[in-house]
Amino acid sequence: MALDISSLQARVQAALRAEGEEFTVGPLLGEGGFAAVFRARDDALHRDVAVKVLDLQIAPSRTLAERFLREARTVAQLEHPSIVPIYKVGREGTALLYIIMRCIDGPSVRQLLAIRTRLSVGDAARITRQVADALAYAHSRGVVHRDVKPDNILLDKQGHVFVTDFGIAKAAEAVSVAPTSQLTTEGMILGTPQYMSPEQVAGDALDGRSDVYSLGILLYHMLAGAPPFDGPTSASILAKQLTEDPEPIRRLRPDVSPELAEILDQMLQKDRGRRYQTAAEVSQALVEVLPTAARDRVKVTRSLISTIKKYAVRAGLVGCLAVVAFAAGAVVVAWYALSSKPRLSVAAPVPATLAAELRRQGALLPGEIASYVFQPGGSEEPTRLVVTTRGGAAVVTPAGVRRYRRDSLLGFDHASRWDNGPRWVFMLELRGGRRDTVYRSLSVRPFFELSRRVGQIKIEKDRVPSRSRVPARHRPRRPRR
Repeated sequence: MALDISSLQARVQAALRAEGEEFTVGPLLGEGGFAAVFRARDDALHRDVAVKVLDLQIAPSRTLAERFLREARTVAQLEHPSIVPIYKVGREGTALLYIIMRCIDGPSVRQLLAIRTRLSVGDAARITRQVADALAYAHSRGVVHRDVKPDNILLDKQGHVFVTDFGIAKAAEAVSVAPTSQLTTEGMILGTPQYMSPEQVAGDALDGRSDVYSLGILLYHMLAGAPPFDGPTSASILAKQLTEDPEPIRRLRPDVSPELAEILDQMLQKDRGRRYQTAAEVSQALVEVLPTAARDRVKVTRSLISTIKKYAVRAGLVGCLAVVAFAAGAVVVAWYALSSKPRLSVAAPVPATLAAELRRQGALLPGEIASYVFQPGGSEEPTRLVVTTRGGAAVVTPAGVRRYRRDSLLGFDHASRWDNGPRWVFMLELRGGRRDTVYRSLSVRPFFELSRRVGQIKIEKDRVPSRSRVPARHRPRRPRR
């Protein structure tokens, strides 16, 4: 059963009013599984907050309520400059749970990577160091995060780093019906295969060293543009976490120093006894090899401000540039929150009903398997992009299907423009200097999702001519043989 967002919004508003809380629940910021996050206005203190809500009527276990409350109240005791503070934890009987926390007006690292693909070595090290400090503090108080990933690392408009969702995965894990359910159940509070430690995959007891491994995956992702282990299914990713070594980071980023590469290698040791034993050790090591990692501000705000300024100039808002610069982080998140989510964004394994429909449409030939299917909302809703496991692609429109074999598809490209808000044109790069414009007016949220997904699609290097105009940031690394 899917979330009924409008009903959930009204229910949490009623629950807050019943508790005597002076909050006005506003727009949806995000959703997943049986949880959603709303922006709300604290009418008494005149500030915006985030309200995370769990709808227990569709949750996998009724016993989740007590466990969730217990974990949330424990996390609420954490007071650290890089941990998102929790103001209140509450419930409405056995049907609704909510957490009121600080609202961070800025992008997540996931959103940042969707725009920039890879971060500078300095920014990646500064984010990692601040997250390590937050984890070290939490570990010293007996709290293991269990779900360190780009979505749970936030940045405010000054470039400060914040970690959110501490310990929430533990609440879900503890009440799961099956031991492996956290690996397969969709939802924002469950583990994510690309960032899970080997001991988490194996179902072993976890300590802070599990977070050190996940933080290493995050650092690798920020430097390389993609996590080291990915695959068409959760099972294939988890197998790699247990058995495979990541491609050496200096092959992908020669500007990474040997010393920083050694730190990353130690964070990603399969045997937790060979990793850094504490997150504090990670923080100290980063500062020793890169002193600028000790800085508290990440140099992302200028890039975001420049993007918003560019749009403002195009829109004739030159007189508002100072305001735009001050609120750049908030504006990016606002456009993201206000745009509609994609109608379809499905990675393998694609549901059988969808695969059958694609075959009827001619997007999949006999024997072909879809690795990713995307369909935006809004005016371009009828157009679907299908990428196959063989490396080909198909564009499905009401007028017909345009198919491209693996030897003709070189990569993906995009361009931005302004049309009552930021919009993106998304194109396929083809042999012979040709392009196929798939979407002409993607809004922020669908573009972020599509850009993130296609950035993970691997295209063999020998298919890309040396003079290809495909931007480097959209040219995925060559798979290991």
